[in-house]
Amino acid sequence: MAQINTFRATLQKDSALSFDLLSKTALEGQSWLSHEHKRKSGLETPPSEASTPVIEKDLDQLLERADTCVDDTLSVISPDDAPTVAVLGVGYVGTHLVSTFATKYPVIGFDVSKTRINDLLAAQMHDPVEEQKDIKYTSDTALLRRATHFLISVPTLLRPDRTVDASFLCSALQTVENHARPGATVVIESSIAVGMTRELLGPLAVRRGLFAGMSPERVDPGRKDPPLSSIPKIVSALDDIRPGSLSAIVQLYSTVFDTVVPVSSPEVAEMTKLYENCQRMICIAYANEMADACTTHRIDPYEVCRAASTKPFGYMNYTPGLGVGGHCIPVNPFYLLSNSSFPLLEEATKRMHERPKRIGVRILERLRARMSSGTFGHRKPRVLVVGMGFKKGQSTLSHSPGIELLKTLHLAAEADVTWADSLVSQDAIFSVPKLHDEDWNSNDLAAFDLILVVFLQPDMSQKILETLPAHVEVDWLSMRPS
Repeated sequence: MAQINTFRATLQKDSALSFDLLSKTALEGQSWLSHEHKRKSGLETPPSEASTPVIEKDLDQLLERADTCVDDTLSVISPDDAPTVAVLGVGYVGTHLVSTFATKYPVIGFDVSKTRINDLLAAQMHDPVEEQKDIKYTSDTALLRRATHFLISVPTLLRPDRTVDASFLCSALQTVENHARPGATVVIESSIAVGMTRELLGPLAVRRGLFAGMSPERVDPGRKDPPLSSIPKIVSALDDIRPGSLSAIVQLYSTVFDTVVPVSSPEVAEMTKLYENCQRMICIAYANEMADACTTHRIDPYEVCRAASTKPFGYMNYTPGLGVGGHCIPVNPFYLLSNSSFPLLEEATKRMHERPKRIGVRILERLRARMSSGTFGHRKPRVLVVGMGFKKGQSTLSHSPGIELLKTLHLAAEADVTWADSLVSQDAIFSVPKLHDEDWNSNDLAAFDLILVVFLQPDMSQKILETLPAHVEVDWLSMRPS
């Protein structure tokens, strides 16, 4: 009980990292991103695209008692049973796991979102390779009783105050408790805080007679090479409370991954994943500070990066930009900091979350100076922000630095602001007008006074920006492609 109360306190405490990154007015507004079941307007960008608070009674149900919905008639899994793998949560990471494990085993891809399941079923019908695999996408929990192995890849998000939101993980574990047969193997793939596997999955494994462990995902959105199966796979288990767990996990994973790397405990695996991603946060923050210093000295930070990258040892090439986005790098530091002290990481994370707004303020100051000189006459300057996805090649808006910059400029109401991104629809960011994709041409872009390039999507021609008239200022906020 002491361990349960300790972790609950960690989940519910007021984190020292609840930064006031946006104004109180913006935080109390409504989301301007569209969501699956509702559409809002206003100017709050949520920390994640779907986030609900952890409710204490959910943790009580998960950690302190067996749920009354548990089916006690489920048969015990025999070592001779052929594996059937269930992946709980079939978002970007989950679908990669489904496809990878389906090369060897029947796979059940489970998600509570019927819309997501229908989309995957439709895509499966048009993919000859995937259609031939033994994959069943479903929202029917009854089908999970067929599974011998459960891989959990649900989102691990943040609350609006940037404290840990484990509600999706708790829900997935409750589903496992209700439907897993004794002797099943359960592996958490989601990125979680150090200690969460033991605290959340451990009691369930003991109650239900499950093998249990943690294997942090290593999926990079947009990257096709190397394939997932060739990326070394960290695996761990709760052998101290459920002997045989590591053997069961290694036996499964070694059939689909080229290299399996067992570590001594789930805590090591959890820390490994957070250390990997938080290292990127710190290194990118350092690159951004270098870029700011270069501005002071009137030198090109990207030239510095290119020169430094010629060193064949002792240097990792990180280039400055507007910020970091997605479900991993902006989120993982808060999971690591929820129960550990990392002053350097804490400061880097704070600076990175503040950066888009800080750069937006600098841009507004430049525009005010030009307005004072009469550059724009009696009208507002026309500004185009390019690149709204969380990174190049992606349409997902989670923690998008481009969104934060756009919001800063729009809320100031000192410029006529438009945005452009060929992979993001107007419905996704409906409070600010989008440049029509067909208007990405020299004539239409010449109507703007300032074009801020966070990044260009692959189908947006860079050459067009190089042919614009002199009155159009093009400001690259990331390294300009050569």
